[in-house]
Amino acid sequence: MRLRTIVLTVSLFSLGGCEKDFDEKYQDNLEKLNEAASEIEAGVDQKLSEGREADKIMQSAIEDEHLAETSEKTANDR
Repeated sequence: MRLRTIVLTVSLFSLGGCEKDFDEKYQDNLEKLNEAASEIEAGVDQKLSEGREADKIMQSAIEDEHLAETSEKTANDR
């Protein structure tokens, strides 16, 4: 009976140590994932900003093309 009590006590202490180790590793992994998520989010924001800028440039080029076509038609109609 005494041996069982000792084994149970040692097992409980061992389990507590494993739980602490698990919690530390979990927290470390969670921090790494949050850092990676922040980097990904920053990259996505940058790409979206670049895309918006490219859209503005393309829209401006399209508008310039339409103005040139309109001016050409007006000149030909005279």
